[in-house]
Amino acid sequence: MYDGPLDDVAINVRTKSGRLLTGRKLANSPVVRACLESGRRLAERELLGHVGDEYLHRPLRTLTRENIADEAELIFQEAEKPRDGQLACALFGTPPDWKKAKTRPSVGTMKDPWPTLALYMGDLVRYALLDRYSLTEGMLDEATRAELREAAAFSVVVDKVAYEDMKIVYADETSARFQYLATGLADFHEQIREALGGVYEHSFRYWRDVYADILQARGVSLRPGISLDELTMMLTGMAQGLSLRHIGAASGKVIDHHDRCSVLGKASQILIAGAIDPGDGREVADVVDELMAVRVPPDGDRRKPGPFRAWIGRLRRGRP
Repeated sequence: MYDGPLDDVAINVRTKSGRLLTGRKLANSPVVRACLESGRRLAERELLGHVGDEYLHRPLRTLTRENIADEAELIFQEAEKPRDGQLACALFGTPPDWKKAKTRPSVGTMKDPWPTLALYMGDLVRYALLDRYSLTEGMLDEATRAELREAAAFSVVVDKVAYEDMKIVYADETSARFQYLATGLADFHEQIREALGGVYEHSFRYWRDVYADILQARGVSLRPGISLDELTMMLTGMAQGLSLRHIGAASGKVIDHHDRCSVLGKASQILIAGAIDPGDGREVADVVDELMAVRVPPDGDRRKPGPFRAWIGRLRRGRP
């Protein structure tokens, strides 16, 4: 259970009151925290198929006010058993302030911070994907950043970083499934769309800064017509697409845990090779056109085979 501040997660709760201090206090209250954790748990069970034998007619059908409030109450009860436990500290502070437990989760207390279920869904998306994207920030320590800036075998470092990225961030299938399910619903749900936009922007800014640092340290630039924003979008998009491929296929070809590598590493190197300007100043389209030009033999080489060549051809085919 996430025990950090929820100011930038429960945004709909924080802005509802119109008063800064009141909004922050409500956003970080035990009931709000328990309801968000409740929704995350319910979604996880549904995504893993642990919701009984009932047929689910629509995605996230279990996320009703009644189910969320009931699960949040169970979280309260779980926190109260070991009074020095981590869950108790996350809900009621360190050390736990049990006076905060007097307001219990219910449909009524849930309607106070979230008058509509749509507002709740927006905050839930931010909460459910918070750990997923906060992992990104801590993935590259200073030693790895130094390798990306200075190592002679840059491709080896790219492979290492890509493998860790896929293993830590994208191979967590539960949160990945939730992300893609929420993405599929975004066109029909303004709150989910806004929440996802903020999550993607957070990841985009982090990686953009990393790539800018590498390019500057190595003294290289991108080909004309390719911006840093576009390169960042391509690389992060490849990672997200390959994680979807990893979830949907059981072939195990996307991530190779034995050799500690991934398809993302190779794909990233291919993209970097095309995006970096080696000094010719050409756009990537010109390079592609040159590489893919059809190799047609000159007209002089299209003459009919002479008698000797025809005899050799028949001999190779086993004919006299």
